[in-house]
Amino acid sequence: MEVQLRHPSLVGTFVTHDLEPRPGVLALGGSEGGRPLHMARLLAIEGFSCLALSYFGGAPLPRNLVEVPLDYVEQALHWLADHPSVAGLRLGVIGASKGAELALLAATQMPDAVGAVVAYAPSAVSFAGIAFRGDGRHRSSWSLRERPLPFVPYPKGARPSVGLRGISLAPIYRAALDNAEAVAAAAIPVERAEASIMLISGGRDRMWPSSAMAEMLEARLRANGGGDRVVHLRFPDAGHSFMPWAPATFSGRSARVVDAVRLAGFGGLFDLGGKPRANRTALREAWPRAIDFLRHHLT
Repeated sequence: MEVQLRHPSLVGTFVTHDLEPRPGVLALGGSEGGRPLHMARLLAIEGFSCLALSYFGGAPLPRNLVEVPLDYVEQALHWLADHPSVAGLRLGVIGASKGAELALLAATQMPDAVGAVVAYAPSAVSFAGIAFRGDGRHRSSWSLRERPLPFVPYPKGARPSVGLRGISLAPIYRAALDNAEAVAAAAIPVERAEASIMLISGGRDRMWPSSAMAEMLEARLRANGGGDRVVHLRFPDAGHSFMPWAPATFSGRSARVVDAVRLAGFGGLFDLGGKPRANRTALREAWPRAIDFLRHHLT
């Protein structure tokens, strides 16, 4: 069963394969925009009731990924928890890239609601917004109760690199993390979450340094007594995107991953990094472990 939300403020699709209550999972996409419907369908096949949520890109949502309200995600979690096809006291949240950043923030802001987080290519901080027009790049990606969250700005003078696959933004984000004062102010306070957290990263990520940021998150949790709640799956030769965004086969050489992507509002290609074989391996290996992780912590 797939149902487009008929809600005055929420934009998404609810997917489940059974009328009986199942563990609920909120799925969040990245800066490409839209909703991760294929991921929601796969989660439904695996025994979850899933809400694939859009959080920017068109009315009534923010047009750009700028000061997106965490209140909106909180509302979506309440909607999902109250659905008759959802069982359990706490929900899972799965996100990739900016969606992983948002998933981790949601877990810190709503610890009573979130029991498990799977964060593909995560961030350890709140970064500046993403907008190709206007002042969005000088504002936060997120807000809470109508106040922008502290953020790490894009550094002046930092430039992307360009290769055969397209533009790599990783040099900009690496330079941004050198701003120790901003990083300290905008660090995601994962120790406030009560959820178990799975971090999944690629060592050749050319979008941003997700493996290094996953290690920052691990270190913060360990320093605050939460080391037993975090698992980090690191694939050294994989890139930024090896989650199942689109129909793919999880066996043999036929597994498909995305090597480059177009971001909402920008026509060029962005290089996501990783060796093709390593990306396929990461796709095959990470997803079943993510499913097992969600099952273990939500049932």
